[in-house]
Amino acid sequence: MKRIKQIGILIALLAVSLMGKAQEETRVMQAHFAGNVVFQTPTSGIDSIKGNSQGYVTVYYSDATWSRSANQIDSLTFAWVADGDTTIIVDSLAVDTTSMISIVWNGSNVTVTNPYASNGITITTDGGHVTVKSTTTTLENVVYNLSGISSDGWLLFNKLSTPVILRLDGVQLTSHGVAAINIDKNQNAVLHLVSGTENVFADADSNADKAVVYGKGSLVVQGSGSMSITSSYVNGLQGKRGVVVNNGATEISVTSDTKKGIKSDMDFVMNGGSLNIVASGSVEVSTDTASDTGYDFSYCTGIKTGDADEGTEGNIIINGGDLTVTCPASNAGGRCLSSDYDVVFNGGHTLLTTAGTGMAVGGTGTSAVDGYASTCISTDRDIIINGGHIDARSTGKGGRGLKADGRLVVGTVGADDELIYLYVQTSGAPINAVSGGGGGPWGGGSSTDYFKGLPKCIKIEGNIYFNSGHVGAYCAQTSGDPNGEAIESKDSLFVNGGVIEANAYDDALNAASYLEINGGKLWCYSRGNDAVDCNGNTNIHGGLIIVKGQEVGLDAATDAGGHFFIDGGIIISLAGNMGAWDRPNVMGSQKYLQINNNASNGLTVKNSAGDVMLMFKSTTPSGNGFIENYTDPGAKPPPGPGGGGSNGMVFSCPELTSGTYQYWTSSTFNGGTSWHGFYIGATSTTSGNSQNATAQ
Repeated sequence: MKRIKQIGILIALLAVSLMGKAQEETRVMQAHFAGNVVFQTPTSGIDSIKGNSQGYVTVYYSDATWSRSANQIDSLTFAWVADGDTTIIVDSLAVDTTSMISIVWNGSNVTVTNPYASNGITITTDGGHVTVKSTTTTLENVVYNLSGISSDGWLLFNKLSTPVILRLDGVQLTSHGVAAINIDKNQNAVLHLVSGTENVFADADSNADKAVVYGKGSLVVQGSGSMSITSSYVNGLQGKRGVVVNNGATEISVTSDTKKGIKSDMDFVMNGGSLNIVASGSVEVSTDTASDTGYDFSYCTGIKTGDADEGTEGNIIINGGDLTVTCPASNAGGRCLSSDYDVVFNGGHTLLTTAGTGMAVGGTGTSAVDGYASTCISTDRDIIINGGHIDARSTGKGGRGLKADGRLVVGTVGADDELIYLYVQTSGAPINAVSGGGGGPWGGGSSTDYFKGLPKCIKIEGNIYFNSGHVGAYCAQTSGDPNGEAIESKDSLFVNGGVIEANAYDDALNAASYLEINGGKLWCYSRGNDAVDCNGNTNIHGGLIIVKGQEVGLDAATDAGGHFFIDGGIIISLAGNMGAWDRPNVMGSQKYLQINNNASNGLTVKNSAGDVMLMFKSTTPSGNGFIENYTDPGAKPPPGPGGGGSNGMVFSCPELTSGTYQYWTSSTFNGGTSWHGFYIGATSTTSGNSQNATAQ
């Protein structure tokens, strides 16, 4: 944490640094890394700067945030820049805009001021159409100031030898047949949004290019102004070699089927600002003989990185800022975020919603061979969450929250749980529910030869690691067999820390091969099946585990040759129609009690010395039943306390030893704290006769 302390000293100098300059200049704070200025904002808008135990520094400014690892910040400095946003910081250089190129649209008339005409930069106009050819290799950071309005205007760089800076100073361009801005050479571009300006780009009737705003190199969005992009035919914003959003307010709308709000063959990185994308186009289905099922799907997506056809792998990385992506009901099969590589969250606030209805193809019922469903996050690799607030909600038929072909890793062991809030909710019915026989590609059970399209909050092909943070997964479906699990790993699932709450009509938590719980708090509630279902070995070494299933609280695969091992942790498994757990052959050193009561009136368990071993009271949950606060950035359904039971329960903790224990089923608790009915630090008042249970 030495680096954070150094940054704290610099922050303390902020007040002193504001003194002693003329009013026509503005004081800004700059963050530096590896010789570059990676962030800049006026000091007058800074609310606070904080460092956390994960080593991240977050700047809260003007109702926005910017966050980065302290290992990627060398220093914070303060500088004076001219008022009116006339100085642009690109990398480590302050670009003087007094000698910039000016392009002003007035309908079909364009006024160009080009001080570099004799230095290899040629600009021609044809009505509202502007073409730039730049052969200079000596001029760097040339600024093009764009302003004015045209209903038939565009800007094309068809030869560019050095990176370009576009200073968007209140420009509004509607293009016909081509991109509004097209940088068709492999050069990087900065889109600098001038403070207090609105910049608008749209395509009117067709577009032969790849995006409304397109660059063959990378595109960087910065500044404190705003930008709006509307595409009816192609992608909204596309930087072939990467897209970075540092700040500013950007809105993107795409309405064409299969198109993307933001597309990059390389990485998309968001460091700050606000970004709002609405992807309302839909899916296209085509036959593909190379596919296992014979079908191929192209989706309308909010943000898409990587291109398998070109062999490029792009990550989606959210470090800070406010990101909202919406796939409305018109977007069947849509993805909010889709990556051919990893999706990584380090900070910020992210709200993802889908509402489109999925569909089976190649038949119905058991003859359906494939299909599609809307998904908030879909990746061919891993989802890694180190920080931030992520809210993913899917309301359409078969909709899913998080889907990864690799792993899901949430938090770091020992980290502050408050760094992460992940809330995932689905409410749609299955697409092609066929009773009996198992679940197909997305479902449980044994049959995998037909498509069902079960709604799932979190569906991971590889391992799941819950290490820290708050995780809530709620499948709001009210009926149906089969249906979707709240949290599912097709491999192994590890709970090492954090606070996990899962509520589903089917299994709340399902691990196909292996389940291990070492710490944290876990509450699982199934309204129609098992709360926790593991089809392989189950090892419990620690943590607080409270589960309740309509059928079984905790289903271990001991009847299929797996083992159920306990040598740590507190376990409260409330019975369903088939018992508290699936009669596992318990191994390990830890004892357990079988109690013939569901604790709905308050349960107190004492040892022979009169010491209280358990204070617990369960009631049927309402809404998602979650205790934790997932209200930021989206509101959650009303919470409810714990999960009820009808056929008794199993209780286990490290303090249990051989012998007989007394329990009372009508207890009141005073003081202390409660999590899903489990009381700590309270006092118990017992009434009525006690009953006995022998440790097993």
